[in-house]
Amino acid sequence: MKIYTIVLILKLILQNASLTVGKYQKREENFIIESNKKIRLVNLTSVGRMSETQCANVCLQNSDNCCEITCASSTRECKLGQSGCCHTIFDDMSGSNLLHTRRKYGGYTKILFVSNGGVLGEWADEEYCTKGHYAIGYKMKIEGPHETDNTELNAIEIICGSRGSDRCGDKASSGQQHWGDWTGEALCPANTFLTSFSLQVQKNDESRDNTAANHVKFKCRNFKDSGSDFDLSYPPGYGLYGSYGEWSDACPVNSAICGIKTKIHPDKGFGIDDTALNDVQFFCCD
Repeated sequence: MKIYTIVLILKLILQNASLTVGKYQKREENFIIESNKKIRLVNLTSVGRMSETQCANVCLQNSDNCCEITCASSTRECKLGQSGCCHTIFDDMSGSNLLHTRRKYGGYTKILFVSNGGVLGEWADEEYCTKGHYAIGYKMKIEGPHETDNTELNAIEIICGSRGSDRCGDKASSGQQHWGDWTGEALCPANTFLTSFSLQVQKNDESRDNTAANHVKFKCRNFKDSGSDFDLSYPPGYGLYGSYGEWSDACPVNSAICGIKTKIHPDKGFGIDDTALNDVQFFCCD
């Protein structure tokens, strides 16, 4: 097991000035962590001494700044990550216990959908970014062309990040089929998030080999700005079959895509036409 040790407290900032978090006072600390001779700087906020339950409650109350928290067993000191990312580098720190809250969105502000989705399959359960995180990019699972029964798009995975532009390591993908390989990632420009999408779909025709959804593309936009947006697609930007439909609605200002729900055609076995992913919906969160 790797042991991460605090080798140096660089400095104490705002020692006298503080911000109120509930009934607790925050002070910012910078820690340098040594891991296999690599030095990493991590900003934490100490919110005082309390029980693990109290520490978890503080994290829940400040979800934009925290998804996992460190509570030092020996000192009962509660420390929250500021960026919204989970600082798992403290996971094995001597004398500490990392609480994994694994919080999900309890609700959403809007559902995004398109009118040209495939007609086959069943809707899988929705999946979300960790609370306080939003989609900053995506990747797809695509089966390349071959001689019999092509399925093309089999899954979509959204990549999540914080509003502080930190990539946090969490992701969401909903249901998927097992054919094909994952593409590389397509990421929004800095400080922007996925806010609308368009789906390329081959219409169902019983006289041919059907593939349903082939490709997906998005628009990226600043969280607080309804103005300029940017098209985002993974090269070459389209699949082999079907065509793109109209763009979905966009997430409202002060929100972005945070979750996904896919409609998946199950594996029908040898000799029966499979189409894998047929349709998708995305959820906006504020």
